[in-house]
Amino acid sequence: MAAIEATLTKEEQATSALDNRYNTAVQNLQNAQNALQTIDTKISKTKAQVVVDRKHLTNDAVKAYIYATPQSNFAALFSSSATMGEARNQYTQQIVGNLAKARDALETSESDLVSQKSQEEALATQAQAQASQAKTLAAANEQEAAATKATLSQVQGQLAQEVAQAAVEEAQQEARAAAQAATAAQAQRAAAASQAAATVAETVGGSASGAAATTAANQAGGPAGYSGTVGGTGSGTAEQLAVVRAAESQLGVPYVFGGADPSQGFDCSGLVQWAWGQVGVSIPRTTEVQWPALTHVSLGALEPGDLLFYYNLDADNQVDHVVMYVGSGPYGTDTVLQAPFTGTTVSYSPIFTTGLIGAGRP
Repeated sequence: MAAIEATLTKEEQATSALDNRYNTAVQNLQNAQNALQTIDTKISKTKAQVVVDRKHLTNDAVKAYIYATPQSNFAALFSSSATMGEARNQYTQQIVGNLAKARDALETSESDLVSQKSQEEALATQAQAQASQAKTLAAANEQEAAATKATLSQVQGQLAQEVAQAAVEEAQQEARAAAQAATAAQAQRAAAASQAAATVAETVGGSASGAAATTAANQAGGPAGYSGTVGGTGSGTAEQLAVVRAAESQLGVPYVFGGADPSQGFDCSGLVQWAWGQVGVSIPRTTEVQWPALTHVSLGALEPGDLLFYYNLDADNQVDHVVMYVGSGPYGTDTVLQAPFTGTTVSYSPIFTTGLIGAGRP
């Protein structure tokens, strides 16, 4: 069972990393497509302006030259007593010259926009390729994780409790290793391993084992985790409570790579984005964009609906996981709700501090 546990932990981490890569690539693709649409609109407007300006300048020039009733811009040219030849030369140099300059300027602008469009198309192609690659890797990883979960689901009764207890002990052992680590990197690896073992303990042994293992993992502290006070101070506004209720309505919905709605399932960032969207609050799609975009709040003054962000859980040096603080729940006032990883469903869990970098409030 130790081998199964280790495999599952590795697959959970791989899924999370791939999920973030995929979501980022999809967001980059959307940004590129939006930029292309903007550029296309500018090109169309520029072309239309070329036609309009050409007509205006031509009309002004013809009126000024033929009817001797010049527009104000050309009054000085045609009010002089110059000969026809001189007037023609002035007309050619100033009126037709101005038309050519205006046309050239607009055509240069159009050329620049076409160049920008070409660059954006290249970026869109690259983003599409990255998204496809991440999706393919994720599909393979999901199959492997499903097989591992199927094996774990066969573990029943006493054997299941033995596996859960082993995971709790591993979480405790890794927490001690984190506390005694000689370097920050060693502490970070041990703390992450402790939290991974806690996740396995909860998956196999249920909430009691999960709480015990998470408590041990939270003691790891160090550079990979938050060692201060984490908890709520208020009951939440009507809007915040509505967000929590929305998230809770999705309990049991499967974790789905790249998922962002009930019909397909959720990943971690998709769940919190959807829940806040139910009260009309829009937040970015990915964890690495959500974190800097939201108002940061004290971890000691959490309110229901606040989002907790985690950094570098997958050794990718990115903000790679988010959960929702719900306040009172199965784990007391230290309960969060999340879409954990492939093979799980939207569920409650105790607050865990490994990798926790802070909280955000939409």
